[in-house]
Amino acid sequence: MAELKRVLIANRGEIAIRIANAAAALGIESVAVYAPADARSLHTRSATVACALDEVEGNPVGAYLDIDALLAIAAETGCDCVHPGYGFLAESAAFAERCAAAGLVFIGPPPAALALFGDKVRARAFAAELDVPVVPGSKSPIAKAAEAAECAAGLGYPVLLKAAAGGGGRGMREVASAGGMAEAFARCQSEAEAAFGSGAVFVEKLIARPRHIEVQVLADDCGNVVHLHERDCSIQLRHQKVVEAAPAPGLDDALRQRILDAAVRLAERSGYANAGTVEFLATPEDGGYYFIECNPRIQVEHTVTEQVTGFDLVEAQFRIAAGAGLAALGLPSQGAVPAPRGFAVQARVVARGAGSLRAYKEPAGAGVRVDGSGYVGYAPPPAFDPLLAKVVCSSNSSGTFASALERAARALDEFHIDGLATNLGQLKAILRHPDVRAGDARTTLLGEETALLAPPASAAAENGTVALLRQQATLAGLAGMVGSANGESTAAPAATLTPKPGEQAVTCPMAGSVLEVRVREGDAVVAGQTLLIVSAMKMESQVTAPCAGAVTAAQPLSPGDSVEAGRVVATIAPPAEGAAAEETPAASDDSWAPLLGDIAAMQRLALQRLAPGSDDPGVVRQRSRGKLTCRERIDLLLDAGSFREIGSVAGFASYGEDGTVEAFTPANHVGGTGRIDGRGAI
Repeated sequence: MAELKRVLIANRGEIAIRIANAAAALGIESVAVYAPADARSLHTRSATVACALDEVEGNPVGAYLDIDALLAIAAETGCDCVHPGYGFLAESAAFAERCAAAGLVFIGPPPAALALFGDKVRARAFAAELDVPVVPGSKSPIAKAAEAAECAAGLGYPVLLKAAAGGGGRGMREVASAGGMAEAFARCQSEAEAAFGSGAVFVEKLIARPRHIEVQVLADDCGNVVHLHERDCSIQLRHQKVVEAAPAPGLDDALRQRILDAAVRLAERSGYANAGTVEFLATPEDGGYYFIECNPRIQVEHTVTEQVTGFDLVEAQFRIAAGAGLAALGLPSQGAVPAPRGFAVQARVVARGAGSLRAYKEPAGAGVRVDGSGYVGYAPPPAFDPLLAKVVCSSNSSGTFASALERAARALDEFHIDGLATNLGQLKAILRHPDVRAGDARTTLLGEETALLAPPASAAAENGTVALLRQQATLAGLAGMVGSANGESTAAPAATLTPKPGEQAVTCPMAGSVLEVRVREGDAVVAGQTLLIVSAMKMESQVTAPCAGAVTAAQPLSPGDSVEAGRVVATIAPPAEGAAAEETPAASDDSWAPLLGDIAAMQRLALQRLAPGSDDPGVVRQRSRGKLTCRERIDLLLDAGSFREIGSVAGFASYGEDGTVEAFTPANHVGGTGRIDGRGAI
């Protein structure tokens, strides 16, 4: 067995910290690397040594994909092994081969296994050869949208576009009809190329309302394989996992065993070694299951398996890479793997905008684990994964799934984050949803229960501890901190755009980094047309026109600029009444166009009803009494153009047979933020 002394951690953020800590526990020194944008990231202080990487053509992500630079640092710092973490080069057979050629031990599977499972199309074919069910789909990678459309027509819509390389939800798009294929294919290819260096894409039939079940496997170099039970990763937002649990609650035992057996068989027959995760979609109603991919690396959610088994997976990775067999790890056979001890739940806390942390305190206590990378003053670089922390909670002595959920919800209540928008409120609402508590959440949950996308303020209400922490932070003057860690804002110049009467505002629904600007002031657009492409939550999203018309103003955005959620990026003047309407193309299936179209229609109807000279009975009655409407009061109270309405509209809409908004009665109250005499938002 080899003795490993110093590891190069070819990653960043919380997983780099996790690897450094595991290495230290084994007496192994560590070398962290960082792109210039990551100079103040916490992982640079967690390792024994930290070395800077150069940006590749101004792309921070590219720095972590530069194999030559990584190997040069490994040589300069005397490393004898490399741990790739997850993402970036973790599934690159070429990287593993280059490490071996340089005399470095790769903490992961052999290159042959990486090549097999790093190509999702090959992996599907391999599973089919072993009689493991796979989702119907294309037999080879597809290079053009037209080919994808032809394949989808044969499979039947809806379908799923997927990157052939990599994973983690990047390079995935649902397509409901042929009209959305071209744009979805372009975005899928672009994401895959940026994340994995390969734009290869394939098509799968979309399985209706499945559960996402994955199996943690561990294998040594002698061909021995065991599983450490399964995890449920069904709670997802646009294919990004949000909440995970181990073991999968409420899963039929016979179905569970078939999935576990299939995962071990795939690992055994592929010559797999080290830690890996075999992923399936399951349809409990008919007992069906389908192999979708094997991730040959450590997973983000490995934590829940560790909590229910008491087994350190990252330490195991190091020991297996050094030559230890499973028997030396205390796992000579499947029978030696202990049954899960209750349940564990992981909630991923992510940033939802640009800014710096004015306050940050992680929860703690019995059964609570936090793997995080935040600290007061830290400004998460928008180019990277927005993950701030993983809150992992175990069940109490009752061993029930409900107790794990309750502990997780309480831990989230105690998580104090200020200065940066996060998804804490959403996570709390998810953990209290009936389907989640029943252990039967499906991958479609957040699409079906849209209230979970923007939960009410009560879901994010602070408990007494956090309220005290926030009060003390304010008294200490910390609430005055603004911008990034170096005192400078990371966002693009925030010039205010205010739509004129009759114009429609185009707002960016999420915070992110601008990838492409497709229109400028004066351009004619049609409803649903893509105006801006933003990289957010590791995926590319389109900001579309809510109506047809002419762009009357546009923010001076360029690729690389940051943009905040809710920011008005353009204004559009609809064509004059009676003017010939331009042909409106079908909106992209994965865009916000349908929702934005409804919002735009309701805004227009609300403004008409409340406009001067309105003959609406309610408005006439209110004005006859000398009273103002709520929006008139806001206009008088706040600085011109500073009001940002939350939720865009409030009231009651009625719809026609074709699903379009026909009438709208605005509520007599409005929520939002604005400024008074230039003072802060209220």
